[in-house]
Amino acid sequence: MASSASAVSWAGVAAFVVCLLVRKVAPYPRWDLLACLAVSGGATVAWWRVARRPTGARPEKRAGHARWWPGRRGGLVALALTILAMPLLLLMTSAAATTPELAAIVHGGPVLSCVTVQEIHSTSHNQSRNFTEYTSTVSVALPDGRRGTHLTTESVTTSHPLKKGDRVWALHSSTGATPGAILSPSHDELHSLLNGRVSAYEAVLLALWGCFTAALAALDLREGTSLRHLNADLAAGRSHMLRVRIAGPAAGFHFPYPGRTGKPTRRRQLSPSLRLTSPDGGSRDLFLDRCLDPVPLAEALDGLQGWLYWTPRPNGQLGWTEPAVLVLDDGRYALGATPDGPPPDANAGAPLGEPVTHPLPSPKPARAVGPYILWQPHIHKPGVIAFGFAFLSVCLIAAGIGYGNSTALGTCLATAALGPIIGLLLIGRQRTRYLGSLQGE
Repeated sequence: MASSASAVSWAGVAAFVVCLLVRKVAPYPRWDLLACLAVSGGATVAWWRVARRPTGARPEKRAGHARWWPGRRGGLVALALTILAMPLLLLMTSAAATTPELAAIVHGGPVLSCVTVQEIHSTSHNQSRNFTEYTSTVSVALPDGRRGTHLTTESVTTSHPLKKGDRVWALHSSTGATPGAILSPSHDELHSLLNGRVSAYEAVLLALWGCFTAALAALDLREGTSLRHLNADLAAGRSHMLRVRIAGPAAGFHFPYPGRTGKPTRRRQLSPSLRLTSPDGGSRDLFLDRCLDPVPLAEALDGLQGWLYWTPRPNGQLGWTEPAVLVLDDGRYALGATPDGPPPDANAGAPLGEPVTHPLPSPKPARAVGPYILWQPHIHKPGVIAFGFAFLSVCLIAAGIGYGNSTALGTCLATAALGPIIGLLLIGRQRTRYLGSLQGE
């Protein structure tokens, strides 16, 4: 049910993009866009209702070589935000181009003309690392079916400063009923306003963004290698194994081992963990992905026994962690990380285990431990409110709130763009507070 709702939601997003590509400029309200938003919104609500229920991890066809989904959470969130940036950018360009001035020109009989700059009143420039734009207020003479020509003063944005006598393109009324005009250095850009489709320049940018998104998807959806790495170390006799028993939930700082450069690949962050005890009284943590709630997981696994596998490094230092896998006696497994070096207090135990002398006892198909909970109200509620405001802003734009009102349009666009980012920050803050309370316990 959750996967079906997710597929329908993303199908609504894809239809939203197609509608904007086919009809970039169209009168608002855009009922086609609102219908796509209704489908995506309804499917998201259905997914949310399913995600609120605790669920167990399903068997996987190639679980012995596949990475459990929580480890992919960060990459998939980044992929989702990258994908959603495209429809938002298209909506922004569509809403900004669909103006009362354009409607008046189209109503009066539109025509494209190459005109000469008669006078330059002011010029300002906007410079960034990659480009510089110049916005000039100029006067141009427009062809007029009744009077020959007439002067109008408009703004135009170019990649270089304009000077008197330069030629630019103008979209204006053929009868002169509308005295104004829309100026641009590009004929394709103005032509796209008439035929309703994206310009060639915008199509190239969208194609580049699509290639970047596809590359990111290939990286995020690729097969994991954690268990393969462990199995390779097992074959070489480098991994260690430790008989453990699940004692309860915990939280602590997970600090992945630095790469070849000696610098940490990720920042140190507070993560949930399962507290494991060994027969000789020592203890060791198995750090899990931050999206998992260790409390229901530890309650479901309380008292169960299994083997913890990891590969200590010869130069391991206190605080660093190494990839590890916990294989329970019933064949279920959990991927995570465990501290590499000994604890600061030698009397605390935390044995380093013994070298592995036999293959990893992981029957196929194995399945991940459960239950896990996708929806945690105390963590996700503030973030969902921010996402809701962003979705509402997109709906208001599609309904035409920004037509002729640049302030309202800018406010809605800013809310739509910042809402997901603020939502993720709020979710991260709530999760850190919750894990901090577990650490204190």
